[in-house]
Amino acid sequence: MFNGLKRCTGVLAFTFVVGGCTSLGPSADDCSCATEAARKKAPELSAERLLLSEGYSIMYRDASTIKRSELILYVKTESDQVDAIVTAVAELGGDVKEQLERIDRDYPGVRIDLDPLPEMEKRKRWAVGETKARDFAPGAGSSQREYERTVLIALTNGINHQRHMCKVMAEAETDAGLKKFLLDTEKRYDTLYDRTMKLLETGYFSDPDGKSNN
Repeated sequence: MFNGLKRCTGVLAFTFVVGGCTSLGPSADDCSCATEAARKKAPELSAERLLLSEGYSIMYRDASTIKRSELILYVKTESDQVDAIVTAVAELGGDVKEQLERIDRDYPGVRIDLDPLPEMEKRKRWAVGETKARDFAPGAGSSQREYERTVLIALTNGINHQRHMCKVMAEAETDAGLKKFLLDTEKRYDTLYDRTMKLLETGYFSDPDGKSNN
């Protein structure tokens, strides 16, 4: 029963991660509506700080999602290389989440509790993750290699979003301490992105019909 519960938890995590790593960030058409909603929740912030706080809030939500990546390990047995990548991604997500919580406490001009995404965008992401979870759940018929490739692509998308979010926010951030945090975090995501892409290219794209590396 315990193993079954762990697998169900892993499938749910897969739904969160794949859904959360798909089409991250509001579209240009959604930004004005999202900012208006954020303004009602944070009327004390200047326009500049409000925009940045929306970014920090998205970073925080996505770091929380990435932190749950480790639960994916309960779904199927991964190769050692994929296991190591998933663990590293989850650890980085957890660390960024904790740092943002500290920043939220220490910097009055930063909010991480805003919700800039429109409701339908959030529902769409959940639906995408739910579909992927069904396709790659235990017994769904996908091979270990297909499953691992899908997990790595989903994580790569999430990491890629986060590193670019750090980059554009660092360009707009005026506080020296916060700018350093964003630039340092971008480098950490860059390193993990390169590591994950290297594994995909050498183990899953160059020989797509081959066996998983164990």
